[in-house]
Amino acid sequence: MRHSTATLFTFLLAACTTSLAPIPDHADDRRLLADVRAAVAELGPGARAAVWLGRPGQPPTFAWNVDATMPCASAIKAAYLVELFAARAGALDAPLPGADAVLADDTHFAIAHFTPAQRATARAALGGATTRRIAEAMISGKGVDNPTYNIAANLVTAFFGGPAGLQTLLHARTPEAAGMHVRRYMIRSRTENGDNDATARALATVHGGLAAGHVPGLAKAELQACRDVMQQPADAAGRARFAKGGALDSEPVTRVAAGWCETPEGPIVHVVMLAQDGVPAAELSAAGTRLGAAARRIERMLLAPR
Repeated sequence: MRHSTATLFTFLLAACTTSLAPIPDHADDRRLLADVRAAVAELGPGARAAVWLGRPGQPPTFAWNVDATMPCASAIKAAYLVELFAARAGALDAPLPGADAVLADDTHFAIAHFTPAQRATARAALGGATTRRIAEAMISGKGVDNPTYNIAANLVTAFFGGPAGLQTLLHARTPEAAGMHVRRYMIRSRTENGDNDATARALATVHGGLAAGHVPGLAKAELQACRDVMQQPADAAGRARFAKGGALDSEPVTRVAAGWCETPEGPIVHVVMLAQDGVPAAELSAAGTRLGAAARRIERMLLAPR
């Protein structure tokens, strides 16, 4: 992997010298704010939320706890995708360097915590795979099972030298990205070195850049490739949708719905981050189901045509 020293220095300088003013809670539509708050309150004790809605590059029209650090599960993979395609510009259809070596090493931190059967399945699915194919598996799980979906993200993390190396690049991309933290490979212990987390503002910036067609340091061809990987079926109103969410049913239970949709007035970005602490072990799965339903409900509220 090679990066331009001058480019990386420019990113790091921007990230380190730009101070971001906090964004206070705000809603242009007070009824919408009340409805979202009610949906979170219904989840019961220990539930917390962060929500963003707005146009790319503009102040949000709805902001609730957007600078709060929240667990983000696989939603952080949208930022991984940007870094991967930026680093592999012009080589998306070539194999990802080092990926096969990681897959072959049962002791590597990227895969050691998966079962032998899961590792074998991932080797069969991702061995010799192109960068683009690994990205597809990491973002949408296209054609792979859930362990392979997460191993794909871990191959990307390993390509950058591990969680710390990937975090350095994320933080260098934009000032807002300082709100994201990569502390572990996917599905490794959430307490071993700390959890992967993000602010709603940080995730909104990732999606907003892709929605607007401008991400610092990402060429247009690779930006379009990111969009292609993230595209979802159109919504009920026929609007193009792009998304990367996340879900975890361990403590704290986590659900994230994030992305953007294209409207006649331009793209609109949304981030819904939910977490619940103190859930008994026997109730984790049920709590995840409740949080998932609530995240989808809030997402529909935010994106309802107006």
